[in-house]
Amino acid sequence: MMRSIGRSFTMDDGGSSAPRARRATRRGRRLLPLLGLAVASVAVTALGAGSAGAVTAPAVSFSPSSLTFASQDTGTTSAPQTITATNTGSASLFFNNVATSGDSLDFTIVNDDCIGTTLQPGASCAISVTFSPTTTGTRTVNVNYTDNAPGSPQVVTVTGGGTGTSAPLAINDQFFSCSNGVCDIGAGSNVFVNNFFTTTFLASGGRPPYTWSGRLPAGLTLRPSGLVIGDPTTLGTSTFNVTVADASGATATGAFSLTVTNSPPPTPSGCQTGGVVRESLSGPAINGKTPSGTATADERKFSGCGGFSLLSVAVKDVRLPDGTVLWVTLDFGPVGMITIKGGSGTMPTYNLGRFAVSRDQIRVYNSLPDVSPFQQILIGGAFR
Repeated sequence: MMRSIGRSFTMDDGGSSAPRARRATRRGRRLLPLLGLAVASVAVTALGAGSAGAVTAPAVSFSPSSLTFASQDTGTTSAPQTITATNTGSASLFFNNVATSGDSLDFTIVNDDCIGTTLQPGASCAISVTFSPTTTGTRTVNVNYTDNAPGSPQVVTVTGGGTGTSAPLAINDQFFSCSNGVCDIGAGSNVFVNNFFTTTFLASGGRPPYTWSGRLPAGLTLRPSGLVIGDPTTLGTSTFNVTVADASGATATGAFSLTVTNSPPPTPSGCQTGGVVRESLSGPAINGKTPSGTATADERKFSGCGGFSLLSVAVKDVRLPDGTVLWVTLDFGPVGMITIKGGSGTMPTYNLGRFAVSRDQIRVYNSLPDVSPFQQILIGGAFR
């Protein structure tokens, strides 16, 4: 699971011609949890720009390049170990997010000097990680650094061994709001129709790996990894069961709920609304072809009085197999998916609610976050 270790984002309209509302914190939801994330090459050639053809770009090195904890009993916690990131490139490096994926319940980032930090060439920042095994055997997590360097996100693999007796298989509900045996997977979020929703189920104990199943409300899909994605279409509160199975065949089942409302109304009449803004998407060559795209934000029904924004993203010349599903984020929060056919595809137009896009960037990744490899392939300029 990717756990957000960071900050909230507030609106700064930067001199925009139309007044915009103060932006809610990432539409009221936590950043996407990621499971089993492994980053690898997808035949991407990094490009740079500079005088006389020189490449000017940030680059990242890590010390250590991987981290290993000594084996310890389940239920105990290690002393922290440190990972240092250094900008070895020739331009400033900015870390927007540092988060874990994989056996995330076993490892915790307890100190982070990198997220939200800009490093000049040669400068460094550090994070500290502890290990608390939830089951026996080898436990592995990826620490994912999302930044403006080519190949983002960069990954440091952390491993440790659990000893002793494994706890029984159980569903972990610490990231949900639970009452009377039912856990709300959308508590504190803006969950409404025509709005992209995602979360992740987690388990502990038993014998990993885990496989998830269950019938979620209409419009949502539960993947075997535990990743939930989609656009909920059933209004009101739905209650459903989700089951996890481990490698030995043991199972655990939990009761969950999700409350979905109608999309917010447009801005009241008499308020000065925004317009339609677009940003071009670009990225390095993939398998000999240079991809491109356009992100369009329609803010004509959005103002400081309320209302909503609409977002759509289209890409072309993405030389990946037909049926490949791309992952789209805005300001590093998930906003949709694109299915590739003939190198092209378009994300459904989603309602962002009362959220302005000023100074945000669209990033497109080459797969869903629970599929390897997972790598940024396109990025847009900051909306203005």
